[in-house]
Amino acid sequence: MKRIALLFSHLPKHLCGLDLPIKQLKAAALFLKSQDVTVITSAGQTHWDCILTALLDHHIPVHPVIAEPMTIDDVSEQFSCVFKSYTIVKSWEERDRFICFNAERLYPLWLRKNGRLAKIIALLPAEQIDFRFDCSSYRFPAAGFKYSLREPSSELCSLPDDSLWHWTRGKHGIWDGETRRKFCSDLLCSQSAPRNGLATLYRILTERKIRAGSLHIAGDIAVTSFTENHPASSVVLFTWRKDLQRMNFEPYGIGIPREYAYSKGVRLLKYGATPDWDTMQSDNRWKNEREWRVQGDFLLDDECTKKMIIVVRKSQETDYIRTIFSGRVVSYE
Repeated sequence: MKRIALLFSHLPKHLCGLDLPIKQLKAAALFLKSQDVTVITSAGQTHWDCILTALLDHHIPVHPVIAEPMTIDDVSEQFSCVFKSYTIVKSWEERDRFICFNAERLYPLWLRKNGRLAKIIALLPAEQIDFRFDCSSYRFPAAGFKYSLREPSSELCSLPDDSLWHWTRGKHGIWDGETRRKFCSDLLCSQSAPRNGLATLYRILTERKIRAGSLHIAGDIAVTSFTENHPASSVVLFTWRKDLQRMNFEPYGIGIPREYAYSKGVRLLKYGATPDWDTMQSDNRWKNEREWRVQGDFLLDDECTKKMIIVVRKSQETDYIRTIFSGRVVSYE
């Protein structure tokens, strides 16, 4: 059985199944399904995760090469597969060399010019490289999650003033609690960014909880955050973060009556006090968010779902949310 390898450079953050390199990956996996091969591959980064997912979905034998500190148990758990053979190496650089030098034939899919993989295969005999699936000249769209909003709708402007709002946003890569294989399976067949703001909101409603996060929170304590700003005056939050290549927040959110939220432990953020989960020292940049927090996840139980309001960006998205939520759904635009 011949050992071969499919090669991707690091893929950009903005990615979906319509991008040519992903189409070429799927074409290569379909071709290899009829060949007597084992594919040397890896996991732990989106480009390798996509390759491994496509191979497993087509039941193609694989030999993972795993760079520490990731373990084969991690890979087995993330991809729901027990691997009969594998190799553990010390670094990503060693992994890439091992894969290229131990494969009898290499199939580049999309490689960055002068990137690490391109430099490695330049050292190998030309007859060892098969370029039939190569699309390295492809340029990924730069737009990603970025967009501008129209004026808020009259229905949105008429929403009550006594609610707290949790706004979500699109995410690069896997959601918290999600496996790499699930994310890549969705990415391979997606028509747009698979973890966009609407998809994230839909997941929250399906799980019936808002997952807490601990980024930039004192003591690394996980909290769920809300704002008391009315949706019609929250456009200042819906801005593009060039440094993170994503929106700060998006008009996909959940409104909960303030009195009910307070009964569940949600509290107004304090400024200038000793750092804790419900305080922030003195960063005035964020005071305009008028933030409230609660420790841990916020559960959307039956009582909560009867009271809450859902906001989506576009009117045509309301029907999608109504497939799982029977309450009030309002479009921002």
